[in-house]
Amino acid sequence: MTPDRIRDAVRQALGKRLLDDRIVERSVGTNTRRAIYDLWLTVPPDALHDAVAELVGRFAPHFTVISGDDLGESISFIYHFTVGWGERFGEVSVNLRTTVEKANLRLPTLTDLIPGAQTSEREKHEFYGLEVLGIPDDRNLFLPEDSTIHPWRKDLEGETERFVHRAVEWEATDE
Repeated sequence: MTPDRIRDAVRQALGKRLLDDRIVERSVGTNTRRAIYDLWLTVPPDALHDAVAELVGRFAPHFTVISGDDLGESISFIYHFTVGWGERFGEVSVNLRTTVEKANLRLPTLTDLIPGAQTSEREKHEFYGLEVLGIPDDRNLFLPEDSTIHPWRKDLEGETERFVHRAVEWEATDE
């Protein structure tokens, strides 16, 4: 599998809704150096579901996790996949990024395409306050059900501070 093939398929499916793409080549191995590839795709929130549907329909990606980055007025969510998972020297890391304004912090669920995405979607709901539209189960996984804080939001650090405690004994000795 090549990153160009994946990018071109998504580009054809989305057209101008593919805002940016970048292929990063890295070299791995000690004796025989091999190239591995990271494909970065950026789409607007309204194209996220279509982009993932294209990946799922054509390439059967392995979903890993959703990561997030608080950018101030918005939050960038990156959906991490591997295409060609298990193929020796044939895997491509696909990172699909979308950025959502905090004033409209909503994204569609991907559970109709990838049921395993639900855990990561629930985590982003809890820790960033993301409203995941259509998610079958939006209960908290990590925080108490009655929790009203979103600990990974930089703009809410003052509200979160009194709830954050050291949970591991050895951390109390860090200086």
